[in-house]
Amino acid sequence: MAARRPVVPGRAARGPGWRAWLRATIGRNVAGTLAGIVGAWFGVPMVLLMAGVGGVVGGLAGVVSGTVVGVGVLDRLDTLLEFVFPLPVSSSELLPTAAAQIGGIVGGLIGMVNGALTLGWMTAVFPWQQLYAGDPLWPVSVLLGQVAVAVTVGALYVWWSAGTEAVRLRVGGARELSRREADWLLPILAEAGERLGLDALPRLLIDDRREPNASAGIRHIVINAGLLEQLDHDREQIAAVLAHELAHWRDGDAIAMAWAKGVALPLFLAFELADRALRAARIRPLQFLVRLLSWSVLATVRYGVLPAQATLWRAQEYRADAAAAAAGYQDGLRRTLAYLRGSFDGQRSGWDRTLLASHPPNELRLDRLEHDDRVYPLHEEHPLVRALPGWTGDSTVRKGW
Repeated sequence: MAARRPVVPGRAARGPGWRAWLRATIGRNVAGTLAGIVGAWFGVPMVLLMAGVGGVVGGLAGVVSGTVVGVGVLDRLDTLLEFVFPLPVSSSELLPTAAAQIGGIVGGLIGMVNGALTLGWMTAVFPWQQLYAGDPLWPVSVLLGQVAVAVTVGALYVWWSAGTEAVRLRVGGARELSRREADWLLPILAEAGERLGLDALPRLLIDDRREPNASAGIRHIVINAGLLEQLDHDREQIAAVLAHELAHWRDGDAIAMAWAKGVALPLFLAFELADRALRAARIRPLQFLVRLLSWSVLATVRYGVLPAQATLWRAQEYRADAAAAAAGYQDGLRRTLAYLRGSFDGQRSGWDRTLLASHPPNELRLDRLEHDDRVYPLHEEHPLVRALPGWTGDSTVRKGW
């Protein structure tokens, strides 16, 4: 059996390999890809917008008709009671306001639902009915054409993301390693790559921000100087972080995320424009106007496309953790996550912090990295505390203690 060539630290690879590219684009996150294609290329925001218009118009019409009907019902009740059980005062005289209010509320609700469903259904179906009336094959041709355009745009976006990644990272603050940094970090990166069975490595960059973070791109890995400092340059923990990011790079996770955005690029561009307009609008009436004009785009992305895609993001984190643990970095990765939990894992409440979260809860990641024969303390000491003279604590406690 031929020996595997050693990895070359510092040499930028063209990516994790063609198999990873295929898995990350057409072979992974089918639900997120379909949600992006349907949301961006089949008029979902327009359907929602017209459904909203139909709901408003139908609701107003329902309020008017319900009010008239409510009063009319009392008049008919009075006529019936005259023959069955005559009252000294008519019910229409006793409850005229209540009848109008109840009838208006019920009519408004019925009209709103009916108007929204009717106009939304017409917007979604009528164009396809017209195509079918012209030729039964036209709807199929249009559908396939839209999917082909989405796939082409997605592929071009991934290609653009890979080609411009180095420039975008440098503009964003990443830089080349200094000689001292390279002498210390590159051997760690090469060792992690060998343990993971890699034949090539992405280029490693440094970001001087104090935030403890690391990320994997299509062709690069970026590690923040703040992470190195907070972990006190602990070799085992830094190696575990790099192994985690190498697993992301090997599996093409950055490619998958670029692909998911690319197939829905028009929708994400509209969403980004609306989001920036909302943040720029400081006057409440202006914010209301922006929301009124863009609510259907915001709703499609936040409540349709992103939840379907975020499921993959969280699964990627578990998979990268498992890969790093299998490569021998289980304890180092667990200690890192235990120490950094307060830095990036905050309260999870609300739609964005739950269903749109890019990472699983940190405590659940720790669960998967713990040995079955140990009980772990809830609090992990800082590496500098463990280095103090006289510190004798153990990061693990045996069962039964």
